[in-house]
Amino acid sequence: MENFEYFNITTLNEHLVLRKGETKFGEKIDFPNDKNTQLVDFLNNTNAKFIVYGIKEFAGIKANFGRIGTKHAWDVFLPVFLNIQHNKFLKGQNIAVLGCLDFEVYATEIEQLNPTEPKQLNRLHEIVNEIDKEVTYINQLIHRSGKKAIVIGGGHNNAYGNIKGLALANGNAVNVINFDAHTDFRALEGRHSGNGFSYAFHEGFLNAYCAFGVHENYLNKYMLQQFKEHSERLKMVTFEDLKVRFEKDFITSLNTIHRTLKSIPYGIEIDVDAIENVASSAMSPCGFSVSEARQFVNQTAASVNAAYMHLCEGSPSLSNTSENMLGKLLTYLTTDFIKAQLIESK
Repeated sequence: MENFEYFNITTLNEHLVLRKGETKFGEKIDFPNDKNTQLVDFLNNTNAKFIVYGIKEFAGIKANFGRIGTKHAWDVFLPVFLNIQHNKFLKGQNIAVLGCLDFEVYATEIEQLNPTEPKQLNRLHEIVNEIDKEVTYINQLIHRSGKKAIVIGGGHNNAYGNIKGLALANGNAVNVINFDAHTDFRALEGRHSGNGFSYAFHEGFLNAYCAFGVHENYLNKYMLQQFKEHSERLKMVTFEDLKVRFEKDFITSLNTIHRTLKSIPYGIEIDVDAIENVASSAMSPCGFSVSEARQFVNQTAASVNAAYMHLCEGSPSLSNTSENMLGKLLTYLTTDFIKAQLIESK
């Protein structure tokens, strides 16, 4: 893959801060280290159960008329993640850091394209389609090797590649639960960050889907019709149900949905715009707390069929606070996923 950058010892040493009497995660993780390494060989040979990799792109967000940043979530996640403690609660050797898909080749073009102009919008759709192919491929390789994927960054357009890659590796459509302020189930109008799930659903890769915590103000007619017409497979729990009107209980609703979805391989998608005041394309003053997001991951990851987690839409350059706050958030959610998986597998 020409847009993939392997994690290596140089990158590790740039970020790793060693301390006497401590063992950091970066000292114990596995990684390819060599750009000549065959991805398939590394995935098949590593003893790590969890494969972490990043995606650096804003094409899907711009094609969906969203705000794009200048710095990516992967950039702030990596130094935090590598420097957490390797201890009895989580061992670094369970994890491999693969590297990242960096679509810098499109960066200048994306910045110059105007999505309000039809021809330029079509070009953005084309770029997202190209990104889809690479995201699908890497996820397919990870799942075929029997590993779990943790995907950091990019727009929510990448949910499509995550789902398709898992479905192709599995040989059947898969389920997904999405912690999000939006359904991302917009019309099939060209690929962007708002319709990854609708494309995956209508192309047969997505079996059952639950949008958890969506804000009612952003549900358009098409979405409501789709969820009504396919009510057996498309489920929705709104933020207002849970946190405004208190018509539904957070944990009870979560457990009910989880029981429904976990019978076959499934993915966990988390758009950080669902969390209050987190730097993202659709940052909101109203949302779940970080603790609730962590509870969500802990509950939904507790099954052998949980195949991947995707943490998306974070953009540190859209924040007025310290950038490492986003890196810490993504690291907490990543380690929560792994811990829940390891407990479930015992």
